[in-house]
Amino acid sequence: MNFKIILIALTTLFISCSNDKKSTETQKQFAKIKSDLLLSNSTTKPFSSPTNNDTLTVLINGKSLLNSTTTFKVVDSNGEEVFCDTISTIQLLSPDYRTANSALKDVQIRETVANFFTTATYNKYFKNKS
Repeated sequence: MNFKIILIALTTLFISCSNDKKSTETQKQFAKIKSDLLLSNSTTKPFSSPTNNDTLTVLINGKSLLNSTTTFKVVDSNGEEVFCDTISTIQLLSPDYRTANSALKDVQIRETVANFFTTATYNKYFKNKS
């Protein structure tokens, strides 16, 4: 008789523990936030006027760096968008990296975005647009 009571108690305990895990896993699934923003960089520099600083931003959006788009945005000191342009992220690659493998391309894109406002890349994409 004691064996049956212990067996029923253990069975009840295992069933209740396994149900708790399932409800927790379901809650975690709903808490996931999906974002396609992969990289970003911004700075404050004169753009629309030599006397006012504008916020210049580079955003990379997509599922992967090699299959994404790059958006260049400029917002003036009043919060108004002055400039916005979107290109394929592959266009950020220097000609030397066009035939490289995907890992090297990925690294080169990350470096380009990280150093975007301190290199000639900034001049290539922004200075000619103002």
